[in-house]
Amino acid sequence: MNVLFVCTGNTCRSPMCEGYLKHLCEKTHRDGITVLSAGLFAGGGHPASENAVATMKRHGIDLSGFRNRQLTHEMIAEADTIVVMTRSHRIQIGALDPAALAKTRLLLEFASRPGADVADPFGGSEELYGSCFTEMKGALDNLFALLTKEKSTESNNP
Repeated sequence: MNVLFVCTGNTCRSPMCEGYLKHLCEKTHRDGITVLSAGLFAGGGHPASENAVATMKRHGIDLSGFRNRQLTHEMIAEADTIVVMTRSHRIQIGALDPAALAKTRLLLEFASRPGADVADPFGGSEELYGSCFTEMKGALDNLFALLTKEKSTESNNP
């Protein structure tokens, strides 16, 4: 199962999502779930924002070595699930690859908030980043539960 998180610059929201979902997989010894993130307008090679690193550090997750990536057609093709932060991101992915819309979901759909966007904390305070992560965390926990349930179902089918 390949999960791809997508945001604008891949320095704030999607790296926090990638780091947290990887953390959940490692903590529960879940193999078979690959987690990546990318940006629609990422420069490529830039670190996660300072406040994203600080926010995730408070949760025991190290983003200090993270470097952003530009979204590619290959990433879209390899992803089983694409999770975006905003409706605009979803539209842009559809423009790149209309078929990808079938596997693209808004993050907050996993928190029973269909159509809701995750606001970009870029340039904001550490407190704003913390609030952003808190908003995303419940959805990420639900996504993880769904992924592990699907993985268990796949394992039990001959």
